[in-house]
Amino acid sequence: MKIAILGTENSHCMAFAKLIAGDPEYADIELVGVYGYDAESNKKILDAGLAGCAAEKPEDFLGKVDAIMVTARHGDLHYEYALPYVKEGIPAFIDKPFTVDLEKGRALISAAEKSGSLLCGGSSLKFLKELDPVREAVKEGIVKGGYVSAPVNMINEYGGFYFYSQHLIEMMTSVFGADIKAVCANLVSEESNRLMVTFQYDGFDVAGQYYNGYTYSAAAVTDKTAVFASSANVTYLYKTELTEFAEMVRTARLPRPLGELLKPVVIEHAIEESYKTGKRVAVAF
Repeated sequence: MKIAILGTENSHCMAFAKLIAGDPEYADIELVGVYGYDAESNKKILDAGLAGCAAEKPEDFLGKVDAIMVTARHGDLHYEYALPYVKEGIPAFIDKPFTVDLEKGRALISAAEKSGSLLCGGSSLKFLKELDPVREAVKEGIVKGGYVSAPVNMINEYGGFYFYSQHLIEMMTSVFGADIKAVCANLVSEESNRLMVTFQYDGFDVAGQYYNGYTYSAAAVTDKTAVFASSANVTYLYKTELTEFAEMVRTARLPRPLGELLKPVVIEHAIEESYKTGKRVAVAF
């Protein structure tokens, strides 16, 4: 299959490009080209011999590729980059955050449903293997409460809160499910990246701690046990994501319903509204 990667300024682009070039599992994939607004990032990919060309516009690969990967750092660019391809029914991986604008996210899902385009992506942290013992505890017992922590970067040029916040959300939903009723958020310090969120489920709560660091953690308390797990090394998840994308294109089957891609964006908007207003905000998917 021939693919293009759109958004070279993100380190994810280089990680995926190296896997495609060097891992025999992806021998059937050809990275024909990349697009990015940052010329230096484009040059690094080309100088490494990982792609054939750098396009002038994100839509330049229409009619030339079988699928795309959108890895732009700013989620506002994901809709713009992906939409022309999605309208043509071309499969796409869309990195976190799926989108920043909720209506653009809905429009992207709608376009995929209309054209038959296959979509996957979001945060790789939903695949974190270290959380398997916590997931197992949740399956085997009645949940009484939980805890999830992950980095956040509140002040940046890539969408502020939305740039990194999807990681914690997808960790949490991979453990406790996505049936969140409401959120209560307290932005302790934007400068120090201190944001606390209570996720209210039906019958239990999960404490979410966004913080200034790079370890990902989760815990579950059930009627039978209490389990905690964490990981500071998550780079292996690039391959997990790329494999899911490749299998989606190879088999022409969605790895999960399209609507699942939009749920983290809905939750992010509820969190933002809560910490800005100081109120409990219901989550309505």
